[in-house]
Amino acid sequence: MQLGKKEARRLLLLTQGLLRKDQFGRGRNAVRKIIDRLSWVQIDTISVVERAHHHVLRTRVSNYDPQMLHQLQVGDRYLFEYWSHAAAYLPISDYRYYLPVMHASAGKRVPDAKLAPEILRRIENEGPLQSRDFESPRGRNSKGWWDWKPAKVTLEYLYLAGELMVAHRDGFQKVYDLRERVLPDHVDTRMPTDIDWCEFIVNRMIGAHGLASEYDIGYARAAIRQLTNRNIKKLLRQALDNLVEDHQVCRLEIEGQPYFTHPDTLSELPLRLGRRLVHILSPFDNLTINRRRMLELFHFDYQLECYVPAPKRRYGYFCLPILYGDTLVGRLDAKAERKINHLEVRNLVLEDKVKINDDLIAALKQGLLRFAQGNECKSISVLKTTPGSLKKILTRELAC
Repeated sequence: MQLGKKEARRLLLLTQGLLRKDQFGRGRNAVRKIIDRLSWVQIDTISVVERAHHHVLRTRVSNYDPQMLHQLQVGDRYLFEYWSHAAAYLPISDYRYYLPVMHASAGKRVPDAKLAPEILRRIENEGPLQSRDFESPRGRNSKGWWDWKPAKVTLEYLYLAGELMVAHRDGFQKVYDLRERVLPDHVDTRMPTDIDWCEFIVNRMIGAHGLASEYDIGYARAAIRQLTNRNIKKLLRQALDNLVEDHQVCRLEIEGQPYFTHPDTLSELPLRLGRRLVHILSPFDNLTINRRRMLELFHFDYQLECYVPAPKRRYGYFCLPILYGDTLVGRLDAKAERKINHLEVRNLVLEDKVKINDDLIAALKQGLLRFAQGNECKSISVLKTTPGSLKKILTRELAC
């Protein structure tokens, strides 16, 4: 079957919960459905605006509150934290498919063979603890955030090895507890075979995005290789071939490029867009994290510039992609000044081919207002735009 890129984008956006407002409903149940669909939500430390995990969920659930995520993890024990392509919240039902990574991590050299059992003993006796509950060795001077004290390194080893789990977070700091006290009894803990593991990866990547190329399916491969010292490219290829042969996955062609989807996903076509909304996306959003897919399907060449030296930045330290309907139309560099409840739009740049009209202005205004509200900001200032005329227009509209 052949699809145009427009159809492919809409299928991707529908699957991701971004084609229409509140596609998965509202409230905690909608958050649960979203994480089930996405299969992971990345956790990130940068807090120029709302942290990535909250940002991703708020983009899809209009009445999202961080307590919903906390309740799903701690109260319902529906989620757990572990490493996907990066640190992430994951459905607890997927736990067994992370056992290969835990097993490989456990086989690595223990950072401190004497400290590890002492940490486990203290947590068993005292209950959940953070790294700061373990003092640094006397006389040790920290050289910065990369110079972790031995206890923190060992805690992370025990966490990656699966002996400890994150019970919850205090602020943004992990609170560790023993696996048996966090993991619900009903969770399947059987080690999957290699092919079962890779079929899970294939199905999850396709299911989360509606369609996927081989590159998309193997997107997490680098992280898996780093954590397990295993190159699973051939296994993923075999798993994909098996699923195609069993008619669980079918092939697509998008302007000459091969993609894969689940047969029932195609029943969603054709897709109507409806009212075009503006979503200001996190750089770590499940839609945007794969930069190659953004370029191939959306013709949007994107780079997160906080990793670029300041003199070489084109758009700003933490530029956020702007989705308008089914098109990525620009980037926003912003900072939430939380002490004064103010959102500073430092730079808003539209793509060259974007036509500015009343519909776009209205959608941008509402998107900025929702984004400010999500960042607990009551006022917005616009410092710079491209084209330059947009600054005056937005300033006027936002003042209304």
